Amino acid sequence: MKKTGLVLLSAVWLINSHYVFAQSAQDAATACSDAARLIGEDDLVGALDEAKWCVESLQQLKQQAALTLFPDSVAGYVGGELDNQSALGMTIIDRTYTKDDSSVSVSLATGVAGGSLAALAQMGMGLANGTGKKIRVQKRTVIDMSEGGETQFMVQLKSSGMLNITSSDTSADELLPFIKAFPIKDLDNALEQ
Repeated sequence: MKKTGLVLLSAVWLINSHYVFAQSAQDAATACSDAARLIGEDDLVGALDEAKWCVESLQQLKQQAALTLFPDSVAGYVGGELDNQSALGMTIIDRTYTKDDSSVSVSLATGVAGGSLAALAQMGMGLANGTGKKIRVQKRTVIDMSEGGETQFMVQLKSSGMLNITSSDTSADELLPFIKAFPIKDLDNALEQ
């Protein structure tokens, strides 16, 4: 029983380490080539396994491209550490920007999470009792979800993701220049590719 548990833990570590380190274009190319080679060898089970790693590696490369589009500074605000979490087909990238005594949190949700939030916003449903006022920024729909002391804007991305920009110490009018300066269109285009 102990040996089985150890083997399972080793397999989980191996899968997770493969996930973490399979992030280069060469890793993706190798996995894709191996899948094609195994098809030629009539090893469909092996080919399918390598094809899954091929897709996973390509998705990670796409994620890395999105990370580079979170600028280090926006409209005088300086970005903090990037937080990138992925699980079960969802990816959430967060970064907090600060200027003087103000902070702005930017969160990108893609995959299942982003698509669900985008669908809610598309229907015009508020997650809170915010104003629901819609504006256009960089040819994207931005919904003002601000309520009380919390300023919140949701940006519908054409890539089915959702960008959420919030601040508890900045008014909606003060936050708009930040939103207009953030590379929303470039980020969205990178996610669509």
